[in-house]
Amino acid sequence: MKKKLLLFITLTTSTFITFAQPIYNEAGIRLHKVPSQEEIEWARSRGYDTLRTTPTSSPVGQIRPIAEWEPMEAVLIRHPFGIPMSLIIEMAKDIKVITIVASASAQNTVLNQYISNGVNIANCEFLIANSDTYWTRDYGPWFIAINNSEMAMYDFTYNRPRPSDNQINNRLAIHLSSNGPTINRYASSLNLCGGNFMNDGIFQAASTTLTLTENSSYTTAQIQQHFLDYMGIEAYHFIADPIVPYDNIQHIDCWSKFLAPDKVLVSRVPANNPNYAKFEAAANYFASLTSSYGTPMQVFRIDTPGATSSSPRTPYTNSLILNNKVFVPINATTNANDLAALQVYQEAMPGYEIIGINYTGWLNTDALHCRTHEIADRCMLYIKHQPYFAEIENTGSLTFSTELYSYCNNTIYSDSVIVYLRAGTDEYEAHNMAYLGNNTWEVHISGLPNGLIEYYVFVADESGRREHHPYIGAPDPHKFILINLPPAPVLCLDKMSSSVYLEELAVIEDHITVFNLGNADLIVEVTDIDFDEMLMIDPQYGTIPEGDSLRITLSYNFNNFAKIVEYFGSFNLISNDPENPETEITLYASYNNLGVNEIDISRINIYPNPTTGELRIENGELKIGNVAIFDMVGRKLLSHRLNTSSSNHLIHISHLQAGIYFVRIQTDAGDFVTKKILKL
Repeated sequence: MKKKLLLFITLTTSTFITFAQPIYNEAGIRLHKVPSQEEIEWARSRGYDTLRTTPTSSPVGQIRPIAEWEPMEAVLIRHPFGIPMSLIIEMAKDIKVITIVASASAQNTVLNQYISNGVNIANCEFLIANSDTYWTRDYGPWFIAINNSEMAMYDFTYNRPRPSDNQINNRLAIHLSSNGPTINRYASSLNLCGGNFMNDGIFQAASTTLTLTENSSYTTAQIQQHFLDYMGIEAYHFIADPIVPYDNIQHIDCWSKFLAPDKVLVSRVPANNPNYAKFEAAANYFASLTSSYGTPMQVFRIDTPGATSSSPRTPYTNSLILNNKVFVPINATTNANDLAALQVYQEAMPGYEIIGINYTGWLNTDALHCRTHEIADRCMLYIKHQPYFAEIENTGSLTFSTELYSYCNNTIYSDSVIVYLRAGTDEYEAHNMAYLGNNTWEVHISGLPNGLIEYYVFVADESGRREHHPYIGAPDPHKFILINLPPAPVLCLDKMSSSVYLEELAVIEDHITVFNLGNADLIVEVTDIDFDEMLMIDPQYGTIPEGDSLRITLSYNFNNFAKIVEYFGSFNLISNDPENPETEITLYASYNNLGVNEIDISRINIYPNPTTGELRIENGELKIGNVAIFDMVGRKLLSHRLNTSSSNHLIHISHLQAGIYFVRIQTDAGDFVTKKILKL
């Protein structure tokens, strides 16, 4: 079905084919994408080769480059045209088309052409200015956001000896500011070209090494610092052009294109092409990158067998992303290469409308992207979000956070800030985010199952702007996988101390039980025994399977000891539980043959067990001084000094989370620890 739709679009646009008009300068010299020697010599004789854009200071604040797929308000083209009328018709349906014309008379001529061809003239504006060529991509502006509140323009010296083209950005800034919010223009000292630049809208950019060679008076580090200062680009990639020497234009859009912060499209030539290894090296370089999201860069390949020649015409990376549409240059009569290219775009950019633009005037290194230039939305509604990706441990709850900015301070509808999420189903569920202040919104989502999770962020403001992250929203959401925690043992003890009392010489035993509540074998070892030789511990080493337990016997031998003795000590229990690698067990032993009775533990009743919040202790005539409650790893959570004259005590533990706890009771005669209790 997709192929039929794509074919229909290309056949429809083929009705409006026009032909690119040759361009001549004032001396009658024909101008080409790459200046001819004749033009260079003529420009040198006029001093045009030394003309430079006057640089300005860099912007002040947090700078971010604007990517091609972000919200756009207009597109810049030039008359006489280098594009078919079918493209202008399609663009003007949804977005403003700004046409550069030489005069008011030329404006009327173009306007009549637009009307006669059914162009939506409500979306048409004109910039009356002299220009040399129709390559608006190459001399047009780049856009930046300052402090996520203001859109600005980045200008440069156009790397062609064409003074009128080099002045367009200054004229465009004035035009835009008189027809909407003011846009400031920041000018660079570098020689650059728009077709040799692409960025990801966060902090990375790429061009061929032409940028370095044409600015050889600067070091690579100085150029990188310049782009950090002027555009907020922290990682700038300079890549050898794989088409050289078959075409020396060296513009990166002739063979690659960023499609999203984590996606790049790279041309592929046949294996027998002499530059095959160069194209593969470029693709492998991108594949080695980490995107600004922190994910591996996804590399999509598109077959361009004509990349190093004039035939066949396969200039497919030289496309234009304009909001939710992608305009791809294809041949006047759609062929198999064209259809395959359109299919690659559809697979790489689900949810976008992929439109093939038929035309006889496309060249392999000079096509649709070169002859158009998007204009960023100055009132952009910007979503700044770090997506989840790869595998995430399922702890039961996830926090989704985003920052939102309206560059024209339009009110964001609080009930429109939503995370749409689906987990193994066809339908997305809406989760409203709450405003935390400082442009930040959050929502906590609990109960997500293990497995694939897909989501996107949506927001709307009072201007009518409705944006998603990622840009296209539901058809191509962010994806990650929730997984269980890795297998691990969990150590649990029935008590944290051993207390024994004896009236007659003998050997008395106590026991500590080690439980494994985890999902992997628990290995335990007794170490650092700090007690007299009267104590034997067995076993001192053991492996406890999942769900099982190990009983450790402590044998106290009171023979050959004095009549009245008390012993205090401890030992450590080492385990492979990552949360409790070492636990200290306290020890107390007492021998008295002077008539002091042994503690009668059975006379103390602790109930209910399990309990939901109250714990009652009945001790009859036995005097209790203190009650303490510990968690499974021996941390004391609360302690109560009791009324020794009472035989019934109430302890409130409703504030404790559900789980297993231990009670230690101190009497006038000694200490002991009861069996564990369960808090529901």
